[in-house]
Amino acid sequence: MALVEIGPKIKEVFDLRQMKLTEFADSLGTVRQNVYRIFRKRHLDTGLLLRISQVLDHNFFQYYTHQPQTSAEQISAGNLPIEQESEYQRQLELSRKEIDYLRKIIRLMEEKAELIQQMEHR
Repeated sequence: MALVEIGPKIKEVFDLRQMKLTEFADSLGTVRQNVYRIFRKRHLDTGLLLRISQVLDHNFFQYYTHQPQTSAEQISAGNLPIEQESEYQRQLELSRKEIDYLRKIIRLMEEKAELIQQMEHR
């Protein structure tokens, strides 16, 4: 399997989305200078790659699998086969549900930690 240089792939999809750099940086919670660094990176932390995938609505993790690749041009032009597009939509919906579930777990854990702290101070 060929080594993936993810930064240029991110730049390619970013350009196709015609998003403003400042808007992209804000969505990632960073500054413009860091976005330029991301575009040059060979590797990225998976958490950051997940956020970038969500902001650009593109699955960058696909470049690390053995599955046939779908080019960013096909996706942006809407030239995906119906089955593939519906599979992406299904995966996206499952990912969103998982994120919501994980947020609920985090919130519950934070509440529990707060209760424990309150009990310790009594």
